[in-house]
Amino acid sequence: MGIKLTRLNLWHAMTLLLALMFVAPHSLATNYVTFNNGRLIVFPDSCVKAFVTDDGRLTVTAMDDKVYTYSLEEIASIDQQLNKVLPSITSYKFNNKYNYQVYTDATGVIGDGEINVTVAGIGKRLTASFSLSDENAKAYVDGVEQISKESRLRFDGSRVYTVGYQGDKILLPDVNGQYVFLPFGREYSVSVDFLIDQATKVPQIYINTVNGEPISSKKNYLDAEIIIDGAGVFPSMTDSVQVKGRGHTSWSSNPDSKNPYRLKFAEKVKPLGLTKGKNWVLLANKYMSSMLTNAFGMKAASLIGTAAVNHIIPVDLFVNGVYKGSYNFTEKVGLANNSVDLDDESVATLLELDSYYDEDDTQKFRSSPYSIPVNIKDPDFSEGTTVLTLNDIKQRFNAFIRSVKNDEDFTDLVDVDYLARFLLLNELICNYEIFHPKSTYCYNENILDDDSKFVFGPVWDFDWAFGYQTNRNYFKCNPTVDFYTQVSMTQLPFFTKLRYNEKVSKRIYEVLKDFVENGLDELCEFCQEYYLYAKPSLKLNKVPNKDGTDYAAQATMAADWFRERAEYMLASMEPEPTLPGDVNGDGEVNIADVNAIIDFILAGIGSASAADVNQDGEVNVGDITSIIDILLRGR
Repeated sequence: MGIKLTRLNLWHAMTLLLALMFVAPHSLATNYVTFNNGRLIVFPDSCVKAFVTDDGRLTVTAMDDKVYTYSLEEIASIDQQLNKVLPSITSYKFNNKYNYQVYTDATGVIGDGEINVTVAGIGKRLTASFSLSDENAKAYVDGVEQISKESRLRFDGSRVYTVGYQGDKILLPDVNGQYVFLPFGREYSVSVDFLIDQATKVPQIYINTVNGEPISSKKNYLDAEIIIDGAGVFPSMTDSVQVKGRGHTSWSSNPDSKNPYRLKFAEKVKPLGLTKGKNWVLLANKYMSSMLTNAFGMKAASLIGTAAVNHIIPVDLFVNGVYKGSYNFTEKVGLANNSVDLDDESVATLLELDSYYDEDDTQKFRSSPYSIPVNIKDPDFSEGTTVLTLNDIKQRFNAFIRSVKNDEDFTDLVDVDYLARFLLLNELICNYEIFHPKSTYCYNENILDDDSKFVFGPVWDFDWAFGYQTNRNYFKCNPTVDFYTQVSMTQLPFFTKLRYNEKVSKRIYEVLKDFVENGLDELCEFCQEYYLYAKPSLKLNKVPNKDGTDYAAQATMAADWFRERAEYMLASMEPEPTLPGDVNGDGEVNIADVNAIIDFILAGIGSASAADVNQDGEVNVGDITSIIDILLRGR
């Protein structure tokens, strides 16, 4: 039975009075209360002690004795069944664009009140992309609104989405037994099947060169066949490929060594479900105990939001039938759609600041000032695919370097946001290689456009990070150290100037604060999740490569180290609390602050955080009055 409230005529009013006489104090069914503005409140009988209409008011007493009162004039109807069509979820998926460790888009199968998704990826936190049947509808999980392509949840168990209209709510008990209002709507239980949970091994890659020729050169490619077994998690594939050695200190001319390799396909391919590309890399993680470092470092980079982050997939590698060990499969850094993806590469450049300085003379230069060794990784001038010259690139880069050296405002020459994220990541993981510099990349989308800025990234190569540079151990160095005072290296002054630029420092703090609040837990969880997936490969690698590291202990140690380091860094960057009324920043509130506000007013500055003492959004006489009040209270 529904009680319709209206003020249109006397007949409706009389109907209301008669109906109210038959409403019992203790309802035996769920009551749906609809208000004149369309808002709906649901009171389940199991949560309500009393539901009473009397003296023009509706009074509801919850099971915990909280009382809610509403005027009957604002109520449109009270029903014991739902007379409202609820919105629904029309599409649901985990898109790899918004989920770093999801390698293939995972589309949900929507049923009656449930959604099932199968995911190929490492890590249980995911960002869903979803559509609702009504643009005015909202989706909630645990009472928190979910934003498609933004909100991130952990899916190690099913998560219940409530899809309804803003303002619609239901009275329910919380985990503490208190009765609270939560969003009301259609419910969907989302269950995620993580393929890695059933995996017994990581992907296996077989490279067979023509006639079994050993891979002993970093210069010359060999033709080969590649077979990738996705091991039930990733897609499998077979193709022809060219392969050669790569790396510096990790490379050995001995083909029997555990060497890193570069792969080049004739056409763009999607190995293991990654974004299409021709060029790929097999990282050997050759240093003792380094098998987890690149995976952890890249995951941190993804959460911090550095430019063009590489993916890391653990694989077992076999070359010409011989097991080589546990490797990381990843993208080759370059101007390509599977790395730095740009619309037009003909005017773009990718630079590597690298003390090895090992490109041909036509592909390298030293900056002036600082004499930073710069390898031009892209473009390759010999291919004739660019309109740029060596001099074009050199002049633009030197203009940026001079600005830094001369303490000028260089922020119109470099992307401050990406620079802040790049510096923060390296500081977080104690990657001192940037001070050599080594493996330090930046790119510019259009060297010929004065408005095109240098972007620092992608980040690369973390086997000398996490304490290895200073004590040859991973995750055992003191996490509470100042990154910029622990070493003395060639390019430390250059990076110090970048780091302590006022705009860059401010952005670093903002990004770090967001990371600690929204990404640190995920990074710490990932340490264990990646280790558990890679564990069979690490075990297989142990004997042939003489790596007896206790990686289970290292994964736990890494999570603890990350947390302590990030929280220490945030605490050390926290801005000093400002004294209310201290407009001129001298640490005191006095008549000089009144003069400072007068200067703001005379200069026509309508808003300034320090001068807006009364926090009304403007700088005016009211702020002078507030300072006088502060001074009087101080007496």
